[in-house]
Amino acid sequence: MSRKSTAQDVADLAGVSRSAVSLVLNGRASGAISAAKQKAVLDAARRLEYSPNMVAKSLRTSRTHILGVLTWRGLAGLPLPLLASTLETSLHAGYQLLKMYAEPTELDQRRALGTLTSRLVDGILVISPELCEYHAVEALSAVPVVLLNCVDPSRLLSSVAPDEEAAGARAGELLIERGHRSVGLLRGSLSHHQTGQRAYGLQRVLLAAGLPPAVPQVSEVRIDAGIAAATALLTAADPPTALVCTNERLAVGAFFAAAALGLRVPEDLSVVSLDDREQLAGQLSPAVTLVSRPDDQMAAQAAELLIERLESGTDPATQHYSFVCPVVEGGSVAAPAVVR
Repeated sequence: MSRKSTAQDVADLAGVSRSAVSLVLNGRASGAISAAKQKAVLDAARRLEYSPNMVAKSLRTSRTHILGVLTWRGLAGLPLPLLASTLETSLHAGYQLLKMYAEPTELDQRRALGTLTSRLVDGILVISPELCEYHAVEALSAVPVVLLNCVDPSRLLSSVAPDEEAAGARAGELLIERGHRSVGLLRGSLSHHQTGQRAYGLQRVLLAAGLPPAVPQVSEVRIDAGIAAATALLTAADPPTALVCTNERLAVGAFFAAAALGLRVPEDLSVVSLDDREQLAGQLSPAVTLVSRPDDQMAAQAAELLIERLESGTDPATQHYSFVCPVVEGGSVAAPAVVR
């Protein structure tokens, strides 16, 4: 059996000291180790498949160096991009993840959180598949907690989330800049927090520009429902020249509806999607213009925020990070053929 790699092996391969390896892998290298040497250590650790001895580390620090992750299924299933980035950031800092899946009900959440805390996790990340308001349960008071892609209405828990209202506003601004004055909105129920935020942002921008509000067509978040909703808008007496879709399935439905009606995208109809979690938008021709969520950055920020709190051993003030959702240009937006 081959020998397990040690921290000294990593140091030798990276050309640094053993203490430098410890600082980098424990997430304490900022200001002490150059970026180039930090990268060399991380590259060497990957090549050697090195991981710290967590048992020995736990005995020294009275901590397990395990983070609990609580999540659940949403419209697009589990939040896999958020989970992947959280895992990568945590492993680089010398932490392992223990994941639990539970329905977003108080009873199921309480059970899952009880299981995590009984496993002596150092802290917990609550990761929602879609932006929502997360009502904290009592079990969350046992260890430090950071919310990812959800917010605590009482603002007692630190959170990292996208600015979905601004994302909806950016979609409206983009269409106004291109000359559109008549906009349709394909959305699900406003009882869904993320949908409500996106729709509000769009309507706010249109109102501020002196334009009529986007005509909403409420739909189930399915491609066939998106086809029906888009068809209803595009066959109305005064159809919109652009559609904003709060979900990529609805955007796909809008493309199919336009094709069935003989409308070209973007020459006859512009389409913007406020999501592409399932990576459907890029499969269309032309690719859909998106207002995209920075999932990788948000997940890294949430994990770093929790780990920094654990490493410092302090109880800092609650922090709330709101991430900008940038426009990713596809080919589905152009000036309207006729300005109404």
